[in-house]
Amino acid sequence: MSKKANSANSNYNTSMRLLILLLLLTSCGSIGAVVGTGAGSYETYKTVTYAKGAVDLSLSANGKKTTDDRMLSSITGYDCKVTRVLKEGLTAICKSIVPMYDSE
Repeated sequence: MSKKANSANSNYNTSMRLLILLLLLTSCGSIGAVVGTGAGSYETYKTVTYAKGAVDLSLSANGKKTTDDRMLSSITGYDCKVTRVLKEGLTAICKSIVPMYDSE
């Protein structure tokens, strides 16, 4: 693969990661419109949101991946952790998975 094609592929991957991250971070505000306007469905939505928030807070406090991190990792195939942004910047969210040993 040429250097130009490799650079274009890298830009595409970076753009896709950023798009997925933005969708994950902004989707919480738009789910209410999808769930419905009935009182019961909204209460269910609030309960699920609070439960997810509690789980994510607990995982983050213990230094583990949140549910969003796990979803982003499964979509991209990389080791993703959103809290890395605070220490290493935006480009450090997802890192390549390096095997500890060779299976052969």
